[in-house]
Amino acid sequence: MSRLNILVLHRLGNPRLAPSFLCHHVFALRDAFPEHNYLYHDTELPLPDYVRDVAFDAIVLDVTFLCIRWLPAATFQNIRETYSFVGNSGALKLAFPQDEYDCNELLDDWLCDWQVDVVFSVISSHWQVLYPRYHRQGSIRLGYTGYVDQTLLAREARPLSSRRIDIGYRARRLPPYFGRIGVTKWAIGELVEPLARRAGLTTDIVLGDQGTLLGPQWLDFLGDCRFTLGANSGSSLLDPRGEIQAAVRAYLRSHPGAPFEEVEANCFPGLDGRYAFTAISPRVLEAGLLGSCQILVEGDYSGIVRPWEHYIPIRSDATDFPQVLEALRDRQLVARLVRNCRETILGSKELHYGHQAATVIGLIESHRARKATAPDPDAVQRTIRRYQEDMQPTYRKHWRRQSFRRTLSRFVDRSPTVSRLARGVWSKLRG
Repeated sequence: MSRLNILVLHRLGNPRLAPSFLCHHVFALRDAFPEHNYLYHDTELPLPDYVRDVAFDAIVLDVTFLCIRWLPAATFQNIRETYSFVGNSGALKLAFPQDEYDCNELLDDWLCDWQVDVVFSVISSHWQVLYPRYHRQGSIRLGYTGYVDQTLLAREARPLSSRRIDIGYRARRLPPYFGRIGVTKWAIGELVEPLARRAGLTTDIVLGDQGTLLGPQWLDFLGDCRFTLGANSGSSLLDPRGEIQAAVRAYLRSHPGAPFEEVEANCFPGLDGRYAFTAISPRVLEAGLLGSCQILVEGDYSGIVRPWEHYIPIRSDATDFPQVLEALRDRQLVARLVRNCRETILGSKELHYGHQAATVIGLIESHRARKATAPDPDAVQRTIRRYQEDMQPTYRKHWRRQSFRRTLSRFVDRSPTVSRLARGVWSKLRG
């Protein structure tokens, strides 16, 4: 089989500033099988016309690209039209969505319209609910939000006795439209923090964007935690077209600080909890391989890890913290959980980027074999070189603008006066 020609559409931004698990996700195929031809395009930038004319063997729709369904309707539609050539392509089309419960009908229609061949869903159940149209015409396979990569395997786990943090955690304060599962993800940190401190434990629990750690800093943090707190990723609320999210945002603008129960009663009464759309998060894999014993709100975790076999369970309201504390002090139990978790993750081949990449390459090769003709790999490689030469200055300029916007945003967030002024100007601009 000659070199495959693969187009990857993503929206990662500057890889140096992106979360490491997203970088691994976007570039997994190239990292595992560098012998093929890859053209990676960030869809925040214009795509040169000559790229559209290439007969690629496969077009990959990365999770960072599929997130455009959350943009304003006009912007989403405009981007879809800009890349409509994908729908007419004879390439094998593969999609890797996440947070599929969020605007699932928009995603479902999109995948059907572009005639996507295979979807890798990170949700292990409810596919007929999430993809009411697509499940009848396309193929759905189980995927994961993150995988084991060589960078992680190369890190040596430090002994628990040399770590400075007893319990560590980072979580965003998710808005109410993720349902109670979303609330639990940050509330467990808020509940455990004072309990752990009263027990004399050293904690490093930060809720909100100000605690975000990227790349090596994040792995260093996990490697310094004896125990890592966590909860299932996902949502207990289905929002087919973003209408619930819009209603919640509008309600919170006029009722800032409203508790979840109040928002639920006014924006989505009786809808939360009908489903549990959950998936194991990259954090669980990273903490497991770095030897940090995990304290997790009991849940499914994609069927990979189980309570008292791989982690210490805790109730979502933390009322069983005395039992958790007793377990933390049981050195033999902790050592067994850490060992079991690491061995299970390492022994699950489907959790490794290499295995996932091999699966995808196998699908592309099978698709290529069924076609009468194949694109000339040398001609495609020349197109890729042209693209890289043409687009490098554009990427550098774009990343500088992104960096400036992030810096400005952080400044505004840290200054209440500037923040109020900015909100006032934005409100006037919106009319």
